[in-house]
Amino acid sequence: MRSLALAGLLAGISSTAFAADPPNIVGTWVPVSYAQAYAGSGGGVPDSNKATFIKGVTGAWNYVIDKQDGAAFSGASKSPSGEASVFVGVFGIDGKHFVTSTGRGNHEGEVVGDQLEICWTDNVEKYIGVSCALYKRQ
Repeated sequence: MRSLALAGLLAGISSTAFAADPPNIVGTWVPVSYAQAYAGSGGGVPDSNKATFIKGVTGAWNYVIDKQDGAAFSGASKSPSGEASVFVGVFGIDGKHFVTSTGRGNHEGEVVGDQLEICWTDNVEKYIGVSCALYKRQ
């Protein structure tokens, strides 16, 4: 019985030993590279009834992460046209990869050194879009 309890304790310790503490990502993040494809209207970009491609940081959204508690965080993103979108997010167990959710879609990202790589998808009425960008803290 004692060995079973010890095995359970060791299993619990070893599983938490692999959990990495996520970095502090609170702050304003600005794009350094960006690519997007979209079609439709109401996406914070000029309306288009055909697939449209954007390269360069002028089309990218900025991110402001204003709250973080361990692995969980929240903030808002802002389009070049001024449209804002609130998001909530959480880091995975590796402390490096994260996901977020918005009222329109979701993001997946990764901390890469002192930068964030963020990719998103939107699929809402009259608008579909995808994008990936690399961000640095302002």
